[in-house]
Amino acid sequence: MVFVIKFTEEKRVRLATVLQCFNAISTLCSLFLVAGGIFIKARVEDKVALIESYGSVDGLCYTLIVFGLLGVGLNLFGIKVSSDSKDPETRSKGMVMVLYMGLTALYCLLVFCAGITTFAHKMHLRQAFDKGITGAMNKYQYGGYLKAELDLLQMQYRCCGSEGPEDWFRIQWINKKYLNRDSPRIISKMTDGRYTNADVPFSCCNMRYNRPCIHHSITTIGRHYNFQYRGSQKHIIYQTGCKEALMAYFGGQVLETVGGTIMVIWVFQLAVAFGVRYLQTAIKSIDPADPTGDSEGHLLPPGQKAKDTEGGNASKKGKEKKPKTKKFGKIKGKFGKNKKKPVPPEPDYDQVPVEEPLEWTLDPADSSFDDEPAAGEAPPPPAAGQPPPPPPPP
Repeated sequence: MVFVIKFTEEKRVRLATVLQCFNAISTLCSLFLVAGGIFIKARVEDKVALIESYGSVDGLCYTLIVFGLLGVGLNLFGIKVSSDSKDPETRSKGMVMVLYMGLTALYCLLVFCAGITTFAHKMHLRQAFDKGITGAMNKYQYGGYLKAELDLLQMQYRCCGSEGPEDWFRIQWINKKYLNRDSPRIISKMTDGRYTNADVPFSCCNMRYNRPCIHHSITTIGRHYNFQYRGSQKHIIYQTGCKEALMAYFGGQVLETVGGTIMVIWVFQLAVAFGVRYLQTAIKSIDPADPTGDSEGHLLPPGQKAKDTEGGNASKKGKEKKPKTKKFGKIKGKFGKNKKKPVPPEPDYDQVPVEEPLEWTLDPADSSFDDEPAAGEAPPPPAAGQPPPPPPPP
């Protein structure tokens, strides 16, 4: 029995109240998790054209929603079980507490895995944004939905390009029908049939900059009056890449907040799992004759440690009682050869030994025969006060 705690009726009621509070907090966190999943899905839907492999992000949103709903249901069930445990007449000693404890432990494991997945999803989301924004930039010259979406993204998040404004310098984002192909300046900027220049779309212009926006040939010295693309004047164009801007919002604010909420839920659910285990064992060990009497709660099954100790002692006793057998060593001869100790021959019990006849001799000096009467003589009379001797046999 490990981590044993003695419980009175007051302590059992107090533990059930604490579990109710933890379940209530976990319920609120689970509702926040559902709201976070819906929020991420709604915000990502707006940027779906700029995200490569959108299905994985969508799967994360649905995972958060499902886990949040499961948490709400489980914690409401826990509040009901904890409330019933306060009253001796309504408390359950059977499968209800065991079922709730098992579901809580399983949910703890799933929530922990979901939290790790949420934090690890940041790297995947970064790659998805990079590929999606780069693909949209290559299709910018064709106009339509992608052009409007990319312009809105750059103005809303105050960013330019995927990694920075220099990304626009390496692609042709102006349609050929808007280029004068007979102009020597345009022809000098053509490379492999593509027009590339130090130009950026108007949506990269910093709206907080006082000077009118300069977004064509921004690196050409002397092209624009009193302007050089360096120092503080460089910030006439947004310098932050849109990938980093989106990651700062979705990865830094949204995903980290949701992941932190998941870990908070995990901590509370883990505490609830331990508390329910103590409450379940404390209620189970109550004497039926005294429903409000004292009891003991524990984490591991009772007697497990004692059995292990008894088994260990028994094995030690068995080792101590084991008789020691004498091992006869080997006698080492003078030539270095091992010889066994000689064994005496067994006696032959079939052979009867010959007994020698006994010879009796009398010692004349022995005085023990002097007092005996001679042959034919009567025995001497008894002394006074002594009974007469018995008559001789016939």
